[in-house]
Amino acid sequence: MRWLTPIILIVVLLTAACGHDPGGKDKIAVIDWDKAFSAHPKQTVLKQGEAELQKLLRYREEQAEIAKTQIAGLTRLQQLKQNSKANFLDAGFQTQMYAAEAKERKKLLDAYDAAVKEADAALAEQEKELEDAYQLKILNLRLRLEAIKMRPAEREVVQNELNQVQSEREQQRQQILAEKNKIIGAKMEPLVAETQARLKQHAEQLQQEMQGDMSGVLSKDQSDLAKVPEALTKAMAAIDKQADKLQESNEKLRAGIRNDIESNVIKLAHERQYTIVFHSVKVNIKADDITDDVVKALQNMK
Repeated sequence: MRWLTPIILIVVLLTAACGHDPGGKDKIAVIDWDKAFSAHPKQTVLKQGEAELQKLLRYREEQAEIAKTQIAGLTRLQQLKQNSKANFLDAGFQTQMYAAEAKERKKLLDAYDAAVKEADAALAEQEKELEDAYQLKILNLRLRLEAIKMRPAEREVVQNELNQVQSEREQQRQQILAEKNKIIGAKMEPLVAETQARLKQHAEQLQQEMQGDMSGVLSKDQSDLAKVPEALTKAMAAIDKQADKLQESNEKLRAGIRNDIESNVIKLAHERQYTIVFHSVKVNIKADDITDDVVKALQNMK
């Protein structure tokens, strides 16, 4: 991008006249260049052009600031949207995983009930034999304690015997229960492993889908965000192009004004046989001020 900065050229005229005065002395003139420049008929047009250029440059700065604010706001908005999308996807993930876990848990409970029934059926005969073996012994010992009058020492002996028989029966019950648990465990362990594998696979699939959804959101946001600087660049380029044209037009006007002033100064120098024309008054130099004459000539150029 090319910046055009207005340049004001101050021309110092040292114009040699075609002849000298009869006395052999140099005739010197002076012109107030700034006054002549300001009095040129095209000065109004030039001022309008410069004002329009400055207005355009200010507009450019304003648009750049607005664009920066919009980009920052869009970035924050996209971040909020992405956070909201991530929370939504996470909530969906948790919901689907909860449903999958509930379904798998129901399967495991059904399988556990079936395994318990199978273990009970497998060990039912042992349990019956155990109960048959100890039922009569325990019943007789209890009847003795309840129906027969015994001395305390004798009662203690019978009670100890009952406790011993019940303890033996309980030990054998625990052995049967351990066997049941072994049968149930053998059935359930592979089912639990399969369930965990399915849940893990399901979670990974959901996470991949979530990542795909988020990637789509991020890609679209990045694409939308990239369009803003691109649009800004195009807008700035259009403004710069317009500014270049205005600057070029203003420079042509300045050059034309300078040429008009120089032409009239040279014309007066020839007519009045000035040897030197200064653009400002020099100390201790006597010179004719031709500013008003040049201004008058410029105004007649309308």
